[in-house]
Amino acid sequence: MADDFFPRQPVYALVPSSGPSIESNRLLLRPVEDRDTAALFAVRARPEVAKTNHPKTPFQSIEQTKEWLSSKTFKAPASVIGRSFVYSIVDKSIPDTEEQVIGYMGINAVDPCPEIGYSLLPESWGKGFATEALRMMLKTWWDLPRLDLDDLDRASGFVEKVYALCEKGNLGSCAVLRKCGFEIVEEVRVGTDELYMWSLKKPDGSRDVGASLQYRYIEI
Repeated sequence: MADDFFPRQPVYALVPSSGPSIESNRLLLRPVEDRDTAALFAVRARPEVAKTNHPKTPFQSIEQTKEWLSSKTFKAPASVIGRSFVYSIVDKSIPDTEEQVIGYMGINAVDPCPEIGYSLLPESWGKGFATEALRMMLKTWWDLPRLDLDDLDRASGFVEKVYALCEKGNLGSCAVLRKCGFEIVEEVRVGTDELYMWSLKKPDGSRDVGASLQYRYIEI
């Protein structure tokens, strides 16, 4: 399992039962809802998307998509059990009479550490949407309230990080992570797949990961 390669990191973020929606000029990110299942199936059913995702086979049904979404619900640690942090990405330029959901972005799991995942429809690649959505989602994640660090982590100078795995050959996704400040920390192999493990440190109060992007939290 790819999870075996990730470092173990305590989770101090207090994840809400339903996070805020986030809006920029081009995109709306809102917590995934049941009404999004068909649109997300359309994303994960695409062979171009599947080849860079585990298990590399296109989704075959709505039911499979529902099971996959349920796997995004955190199973541990105790402070976040039953919560999730996954957003549907809405392209605001698409008329509301058509399907506007073009992908998803979120934290796949927090055990053993916060791991990011995302996919977009191929028609939406190359437009900067993934970079924009990732910056929005990261800012929201870092803005969550936190538990106090325990004495051991405080003494060790612990800094929160988020992680991502990306195939070496997935140049588009590698570019997205790099633009958002991620750095390669390790090269790993899962079966026949050669992957980079990326990490990003939680910014301090003087740095805004979304400083170049105008967006706002909204109520839906």
